[in-house]
Amino acid sequence: MAERAWQGGTDGTSWMHRTLVRIVRHVPLRLMYAFVAVLVVPFYFVFSKGYGPIYRYFTQRLGYNPVRAFFMVYRNHCRFSQVILDRFYMFSGGKFELDVENYHLYQELAEGNDGFIILSAHVGCYELAGYSLVATKKRFNALAFGEEAEAIVENRQRLFEGTNINIIPVKDDLSHLFAINNALDNGESVSFPSDRLVGNQRTVECPFLGAPAKFPMGPFALAAQRDLPVLTVNVMKASAKRYKVYVNRLQKEGEKREERINSYVRQYVGHLEEMLHRYPEQWFNYYDFWNN
Repeated sequence: MAERAWQGGTDGTSWMHRTLVRIVRHVPLRLMYAFVAVLVVPFYFVFSKGYGPIYRYFTQRLGYNPVRAFFMVYRNHCRFSQVILDRFYMFSGGKFELDVENYHLYQELAEGNDGFIILSAHVGCYELAGYSLVATKKRFNALAFGEEAEAIVENRQRLFEGTNINIIPVKDDLSHLFAINNALDNGESVSFPSDRLVGNQRTVECPFLGAPAKFPMGPFALAAQRDLPVLTVNVMKASAKRYKVYVNRLQKEGEKREERINSYVRQYVGHLEEMLHRYPEQWFNYYDFWNN
């Protein structure tokens, strides 16, 4: 996998984002899906740089034949557009039906005294976890990229206003590291997107869908160093108004720090592979993730 720096921002201006929030508040969601699938997705399907990496994901990593992979790339683009629309529908006050698998694993840690780590990935729509993983006794901290447009930040703040959810923006001055440590010291939970590399992070390599891939070491090393419980949470789109939330706990294996890090990465990757075999079209990393 080629090293890369991920900027993490959502495309579009703040004005465009605010306009989209107003539109999805009044236009039926299924109609928006159809409009985007017919008029918007074909443009990105033809001109987007993400076509090649996603096509290779289906052919090389999942073993699809060229024809099936071609149609799955279109389906992937449609699904991604739906997830983006769902995000703005949520910002506008819309609600989704959520089925949570293994909620007790989260609840046990949320009601305890110690901090814990949640690992996510760019599959499905993780932002909807704020609906289902209710933070009552302790605060739920979610790491978010600091380059988001103003409207995205405003909508997040409004969405989580009155809840015990806190957004920690990733910043160039590394101040987010102090916020993370303070949160864990206070016995709170911190959520990390753990599949993409940002800047010059240290990495750990692990087989993923049959080929070596690199993952950011930070979240796994933090869990190993501080001896913290670790959950993986994936929020996958099941239908127009329904998502399924999968919660799994990683087991602590090994005595040495390096052994624990590698074990956590292997388990994390195993759960991610399971999600992609169930929902192959919900892989939303549009760059060459593996060495080709």
